[in-house]
Amino acid sequence: MIRCIVVLLEILICYLLQSSVFSWFELAGVVPDVLLILVVSTAFFKGQNAGLLTGFLSGLLMDLCIGEVIGLFAAFYMLIGYFNGYAFKIFDKTDYLMPLGMVAVSELVYSILYYIFMLMLRGKFNFGYYFAHVTIPRVIYTAFAAILFYKLFLMVHLLFLRLENKEKD
Repeated sequence: MIRCIVVLLEILICYLLQSSVFSWFELAGVVPDVLLILVVSTAFFKGQNAGLLTGFLSGLLMDLCIGEVIGLFAAFYMLIGYFNGYAFKIFDKTDYLMPLGMVAVSELVYSILYYIFMLMLRGKFNFGYYFAHVTIPRVIYTAFAAILFYKLFLMVHLLFLRLENKEKD
């Protein structure tokens, strides 16, 4: 129960950071996607189901606050959380390079999905411009922000693992 409350608080804090604090640190017209970093980290630490649920809640919050279509961001983040959850049993949790790569690839996939569903369907077919001026800067900025936030999410995860192990003893 406490873990669920902490995940909800993480989602809320990440959304507030992404929408308010990082708007002051906008580079090349983009801000890092802190919610995506949270979804990828959660999927990496806890598996597919946790990544799926965190992705759904994060996306639903985005849908309710800034989305034009309810459920679109939730679907994007759910897919990202689910597929990143495959790394749960395969990779070492203390490896920093793999999660950063996963965040970068996830941001790339997210940006392409966003382009297809939100821009292309409205008749905006300039993918080259979007890719060069939005996608690439966003991937780079999110990957750099992931260096800081992944370590923070790892510390929270390890803290809760210790607390759970003490309760079992």
